[in-house]
Amino acid sequence: MTRIRGQGARLMESAMQREKKTAAVVEDTVQLVTFQVGSEEYGLDINAIIEVIRPLKITPLPRMPEFIEGVVNLRGLIIPIVDLRKRFALAEIHNEPRKMRMVITKGAIPAGGRRGKELLGLVVDRVKEVLHVPRKEIAPPPGAATGEQADFISGMGKVGERLIIVVDITKILSPQERSALEEAGHAEY
Repeated sequence: MTRIRGQGARLMESAMQREKKTAAVVEDTVQLVTFQVGSEEYGLDINAIIEVIRPLKITPLPRMPEFIEGVVNLRGLIIPIVDLRKRFALAEIHNEPRKMRMVITKGAIPAGGRRGKELLGLVVDRVKEVLHVPRKEIAPPPGAATGEQADFISGMGKVGERLIIVVDITKILSPQERSALEEAGHAEY
């Protein structure tokens, strides 16, 4: 009887060690949802994403920056939509509606106590995959990709031969743009 308990304890200890190793590996990686905008590949932390959907009908908002397309109604929530091609100042590309997606994110806009107001939709050309990228493989953005115009770039993920531009959703909009959206929110929705 004692021998069985001893083996059980060793098995339990071994299982706990495996669990700790797995947890350590998970902690040392970032889960990125990768998507394409133009010819470049971008990544966004999976924790910032609510869902990925096919594009919905967008209602334009007056006097917004050019890259803010307007708002959509997603199950009763009014969500502002940003076209990332325009936000990143990329050349206009022929739309492929079957591949285009809206990525619904959280954290780009302060909630202000109103349900759904913290959500922001991003129009992307294509959602690719979810990758586990080791933190040590994410380099700081190059000097040319810093400053007010590229503040949203938080790093460059290296996955094999691929370079993924890692986006910080909290910096995708400038403080002035957030303010304009909040003001429109009070007036429009």
